[in-house]
Amino acid sequence: MNVRQLAVWLLVLASCRHPRPAAPPAAADTVAIPALPVESPWVGTLAAVQTAVDSGRFAAADSMLTAFERAEPDSPDANESAFWRAMLRADPRNPDFAPNDARRSIEAYLATPNGRRRTEASVMLRMLALSDSLRAAQAAQRSAADARDRVRDEEVQKLRDDLQRTQAELDRIKRRLASPKP
Repeated sequence: MNVRQLAVWLLVLASCRHPRPAAPPAAADTVAIPALPVESPWVGTLAAVQTAVDSGRFAAADSMLTAFERAEPDSPDANESAFWRAMLRADPRNPDFAPNDARRSIEAYLATPNGRRRTEASVMLRMLALSDSLRAAQAAQRSAADARDRVRDEEVQKLRDDLQRTQAELDRIKRRLASPKP
């Protein structure tokens, strides 16, 4: 065995040696580890609600928020839950969407004394009002278009009737002219 091989073997043996773990610190040296803050139940509830909404389960999301408000009635997060329930009612993707219900929910939220999201709720209320006016304008346009279509259909029918009468008169004249005279 040459010197080089011997050096490699010694290096391998030295690296296989495991150091002993350090002795635990003495009781006087211990430092108290601060406890992590407890996560508010609202964080988990909001995450579950967002998952339900993303999958289109609006009723389940509303139920979760209602249960949270019952479980934590006086917490600031209960007010946050009321805000999100109003937003869910104002979401047009919600199968139970009704503008009047959404408006009432937002107005009820705005009537609470400690609403943290007053600005957002006020904006949503204005958006619902704008949406209502657009819906009304669209209904008026549809009604006017339907009235125009009815008038046009009546005129077309009148023209068809006139054409039929004229055609019948022409046929009568043709028959008279085609018959031989005695």
